[in-house]
Amino acid sequence: MGILLAVSPSAIGENNSLNNNINYLFDKSNKKEIDVTKISIGGIKLGMQEKELIQKLGKPKSRTIKYDDGCYNSYVTTWKYDGLEITGLSDTNNPSQSRVESMFTFSSRYPTEKGIKVGDNISKAQKAYFNLLSQFNRRKDLDYLGYYTSEFHGGLSFSSDKQKSLNKLAWWQHLVKIKF
Repeated sequence: MGILLAVSPSAIGENNSLNNNINYLFDKSNKKEIDVTKISIGGIKLGMQEKELIQKLGKPKSRTIKYDDGCYNSYVTTWKYDGLEITGLSDTNNPSQSRVESMFTFSSRYPTEKGIKVGDNISKAQKAYFNLLSQFNRRKDLDYLGYYTSEFHGGLSFSSDKQKSLNKLAWWQHLVKIKF
């Protein structure tokens, strides 16, 4: 028997305070929480399998599979394309059975379903997703704009440089099983 734990990659190693997360969770505006099943980057959606990735993007430059007995307790498949990395999870060591659970890109070739891509101004992302609850974090040399599920186990995030130009897009839905 195990416990299901949700993990947000944005919360790890970033300068987020618990109060910021709590304020976000209890926001009473008309904005709604992101539905990660409706998000795509480069036409890739949550839950797609390898066959669908290859149909959309072609054969990856590389593909690796390894068992992760720490957080995932699953086989983790990573498909790498120019400027794009996609991760999938599976209970078997067969990569064709893996389902997409996260991806990130540093390339303008892979826009979101709303047409937002690397190189766009961060304000374009804010306008495109204006009706969703968001969290904005400013660091010394980067800004982060994130749209997260209330449990912080899924979301869409953008990072931008000092000129407000997007340099990374990330999307994920993590459900992590921990054995005791």
